[in-house]
Amino acid sequence: MSKLVSYGNDGQGILCGATVVDNYWLLTAAHCALQLQKRSFIYVRKPTTNKEYSFKVVEAYVHAGYNNQTADHDIALLKISFDLSKLGINPVCLVRDDSKLLKDYKNGMVIGYGLTLGEDSLGSPKLLNSQTLQSTSVPIIPDAECVKTWRFLSLLSVKITYNQICAGSYMHGTAPGDSGGPLLIHKSDGEYVQIGITSYGADGLDGVIDQGKFPGELFLFSDWKKTLHIFGSQDNI
Repeated sequence: MSKLVSYGNDGQGILCGATVVDNYWLLTAAHCALQLQKRSFIYVRKPTTNKEYSFKVVEAYVHAGYNNQTADHDIALLKISFDLSKLGINPVCLVRDDSKLLKDYKNGMVIGYGLTLGEDSLGSPKLLNSQTLQSTSVPIIPDAECVKTWRFLSLLSVKITYNQICAGSYMHGTAPGDSGGPLLIHKSDGEYVQIGITSYGADGLDGVIDQGKFPGELFLFSDWKKTLHIFGSQDNI
């Protein structure tokens, strides 16, 4: 898990999550990639020392099918110029078909550096971006229930698509700043498998959290250039 930070000359910017899928490539949400500014960095921690390193994002590719109205295909690839394997960072495990995992496992895990409840200098409650990686277990919601719940929460304005999956529960799940981070399955053999990307939630901190599934073309090509051609919409940072 890594942290994506992007900001402009005024110091204002975004915080999102991203996961390593290749030595130079990371997976995040399209709506995060579309907000990237000139100062865009990936922050990672070396597993053996926990020391943090930052690397500039040099390329960003948004999925050609991304729809900002439905959040369909809310997925993007980011490239850095440093080989992360030199820090001992391994890519996350991905699967072509998550149907068996969803049948065998009813809970997933979401992680990120998004908003958590803390205190200001006077000791009053305040929402702050977490300085440490947070994680929590979330129930994976069946498609029919997901559609019904979102119809109610959005007064019929949100339609869940075939490419999306829901996970979370009332006041429990991801928060602003967690977008782009992974939805993981912790398998019985100890392996973590990413099956989705945090895309959007209900009213910020509460409600059902929607995760975008991976488009199949991520796995159709071993040649990354072909994969990126399918994604389209290159934006050089």
